[in-house]
Amino acid sequence: MGIVKTYPRLNIYLDAPELREQIRLAAAKHQVTISAYCVEAIRRRLAEDGFLPPSLEDEKRRAAAQALDRLRTSIGPIGMPVSELIEEGRRR
Repeated sequence: MGIVKTYPRLNIYLDAPELREQIRLAAAKHQVTISAYCVEAIRRRLAEDGFLPPSLEDEKRRAAAQALDRLRTSIGPIGMPVSELIEEGRRR
């Protein structure tokens, strides 16, 4: 027989009974187990908080957002300020 790998276990309490069903549905939507879904959510939060390095996907998103910010800066403002839109709406 092969060697069975064991993983550390983390038990948590949910503060709302319906949360378990929502997690189960979300995991099923992504075709993963509840454990895998929760581990991924925890990893993302740890990366956001600086306890883990960001994933490659997060790095790509961040780079795309920075490129978009640079483009917006070079193009300048687009559209009308909200205050002008509100003022125009009041005149109608």
